[in-house]
Amino acid sequence: MTTMTAPGSVHTDLAAYNLYFGMGQRITLIDNPKVFRVSPAGEAFGSLIARRFGGRDRDARFLDVGTGSGVHALLLRQLGMRHITACDISVDAVQAARANELVNLGESCIEFVQGDLFDAMPAAEDGYDVILFNPPGWQTPSDGFLDALQRIEAAQGLSLEAMFYGERTLRRFFERVPSYLKPGGKLIIGLNSLVGIAGVMRDLYDMHEARFKIDWSLLERHEIPLVLYTEQWRALQGLLHEEIERWTRQGRAHCRFDDAGVLHWSYEIIEFSFTPLAE
Repeated sequence: MTTMTAPGSVHTDLAAYNLYFGMGQRITLIDNPKVFRVSPAGEAFGSLIARRFGGRDRDARFLDVGTGSGVHALLLRQLGMRHITACDISVDAVQAARANELVNLGESCIEFVQGDLFDAMPAAEDGYDVILFNPPGWQTPSDGFLDALQRIEAAQGLSLEAMFYGERTLRRFFERVPSYLKPGGKLIIGLNSLVGIAGVMRDLYDMHEARFKIDWSLLERHEIPLVLYTEQWRALQGLLHEEIERWTRQGRAHCRFDDAGVLHWSYEIIEFSFTPLAE
């Protein structure tokens, strides 16, 4: 195990790992077992941030929702952004993000707050120029899957909310996000094809098309193999594949299997803007 001393003389006995996002931007993260490691999707999102934001954005206000380890907020700060708020529902994640801030920056200069989506945010008087969200989770599982899960010993202790019910989280997020954006502000979000992107987009328009002109652009799409990060989830791989195939047959998700039987999903980074309609 590697021990580490941060630039701000913070010492930790936990192992660390490094990520490189281009433009000379390297982030070191404490490998905290209570916080998800940055996934290939998170790396792709970070690489987009490194390409997208430069000197002209330094005075913009950024909000990183679901910050996790804090990686994208840290990357923005290293790129020179001055005004960054980052939130997460997990107390452990916020603590880890603050520790990673000291490891990488040597000081506390990002506003990390704990809360569910926008619940911990102060009143959005001026709003944010850019809101970033890389949401976790697949869509709500079927009753048959849940019944089968309850009968499997390996399922004990698994947090379904950490993986499933993603469309419910997105629905709550989309309900509130326009009121937290400045006029002309942008939302950049990474969507998982297993969450049911078409359904998520329908929900978004049902909520807001009467009040806003909604513009969107697909910035990037990546095909990523399904990785199960715990022994428990790996023991359930066959059951998970069956559930995901069912979603795909029903037209509620997208996946493909390669010649080796590995399931691949589509990670899609989309930019949204909301322009109020004249009353």
